[in-house]
Amino acid sequence: MKAVSGRHLCLLLVAAVVAACSCGRSPSKPSTATGLSPDEVRVHVARVGFDDGAGSHYVLLLDETESRELPILIGEGEAQAIMFALHGIKPERPFTHDLIRSIIGQTGNRVDRIVIADMRDEIYYATIYLDGGRYSIDSRPSDAIALAMGMNAPIYVNNKLFGSAPTLGLGAGGKIPATAQALGLTVEQLTPELASYFGQPAGGHGVLVSGVSSPAEKAGVARGDIVVKVGDREVAALGDFSRQVADAKRGGAVTLTLMRGGSSRTVTLESSPAAAAAPKP
Repeated sequence: MKAVSGRHLCLLLVAAVVAACSCGRSPSKPSTATGLSPDEVRVHVARVGFDDGAGSHYVLLLDETESRELPILIGEGEAQAIMFALHGIKPERPFTHDLIRSIIGQTGNRVDRIVIADMRDEIYYATIYLDGGRYSIDSRPSDAIALAMGMNAPIYVNNKLFGSAPTLGLGAGGKIPATAQALGLTVEQLTPELASYFGQPAGGHGVLVSGVSSPAEKAGVARGDIVVKVGDREVAALGDFSRQVADAKRGGAVTLTLMRGGSSRTVTLESSPAAAAAPKP
């Protein structure tokens, strides 16, 4: 989709939500479909990246079978908001989408789902459905996706859009980032885009924590942390992480050096089966 005055449109969306959710309101035009349409396909956010050819950030949506994809070009601010939501990170200062979420929640309303329903002149159009389809609000897909992720609301795409999806380079990482699991952590390669989102130097190294088990979380690891060392050995790629953890396990506990918000810290994890419980995504 084409980038058009993102901040202005976000504020317009806030105004629309306030109008729809205010006390003593008169209902906006109800949705013609209070339930799901057979043409609506549920999707999830697979990744956020930067497409060199288009010179823009994108969000990649995949259907539940991961056999169909829909990449949508988005602005930098929306990319950061979606990336934070994808990794469970709360920004120091709330984004506009956080404000919208608070307005909806504080007024006793809810988001049922968001639907990316149409594309005209290479621009995607989305709708946010509120309160069982009683209200519907037009939105840019990037704003709607960021809102849906912040409110754990489902995301749908009209089936017809998969066939007309543009071809993007999707960066060197391909469709879905490769991951590794160990010590109750799920990690993925730290790309330049991810490094930028999480405040690391562009040439920084390490792997990004995208899932954490309860024991690892209690030890002090959080989603969005970047593992830069296992013991005294630097981690530059997923393979380094897997090999170094396997070697360190022979000695029992494993010490990791993490970067979070530009600060370095160390945590020690046990290599017992209990510590390696399934990570939370």
